[in-house]
Amino acid sequence: MTTAHIPSRYCFLQGCDSKDCALENYRYMGALRLDHNRGLYRLRPAEPVVEHIQRLLANDWTLRQIAEASGVPASTCRTIINGQPKVQAERARLILNVPIGPAPAGPVSIDPVGSMRRLRALACLGHTLDAVSGHTGLGRHRLGRIAAGRIKTIDPHVVRLIADAYRQLSQTRGDCAITLRRAAEREWHGPLAWDDIDDPNCQPERAAPYQPVAENGRDSMRMAEIEHLYLLGESPESIAKQLDGNEKYVRDLIGAVVRRRAARAEQERAAARAQHAAEAHSEQLLATA
Repeated sequence: MTTAHIPSRYCFLQGCDSKDCALENYRYMGALRLDHNRGLYRLRPAEPVVEHIQRLLANDWTLRQIAEASGVPASTCRTIINGQPKVQAERARLILNVPIGPAPAGPVSIDPVGSMRRLRALACLGHTLDAVSGHTGLGRHRLGRIAAGRIKTIDPHVVRLIADAYRQLSQTRGDCAITLRRAAEREWHGPLAWDDIDDPNCQPERAAPYQPVAENGRDSMRMAEIEHLYLLGESPESIAKQLDGNEKYVRDLIGAVVRRRAARAEQERAAARAQHAAEAHSEQLLATA
């Protein structure tokens, strides 16, 4: 009796006689031979990487700091310098991209909540960690730890990279059904759920189920409908198709919505600062009375 499974080359190497697994192995080997003919190798000699790590260690870096800066696990860095002959090309690239120089002064206490929310919001749009990694240059392992909330502090440079990727990817929808399903199961929230995505005290706005308005509805009703769909995680392209509208018009309305929500969040922060200042002034008057 054959158990249903996802075909893979790994399964084939374990002795599976499925034609689908054999096909996956054939495709892998074909792509590998093509890469080799083009001079592209998935495993590279470890010597340059070992030399780079040793130079970093000579500048008082620790393996943990190298791992944090590159996105490559510290255990992998340790295995490389302990004599591993070959290194995956992607991991070699990530390590070699760490600039030679003095070690970081110390952990920067920046709350990663904004970056975590941005990664989760992109997952709600169907963007995989691999896609975000391609835009940021950060390893998917490191991005996964940030999205899962396992990192307590984060480097400002990483915050900027994730924010830049978020600005680009949040305007489009990904095509990974698995990522969409996992984001829904974990009850993550899309981009418009946050009035201030970087404010730890901000609570996500939960959208009600979608109810389309009449085709002859007013523009204000149509704008509310577009905002609601975007809050549910729909991309501008998807919204334009559902409403049989112009994509540029939809993007313009979404831009107006985002600006309006940002202005509202700034007003709330200003009001909170004013209240705090008034309370501090009152306490000072009482202390001097």
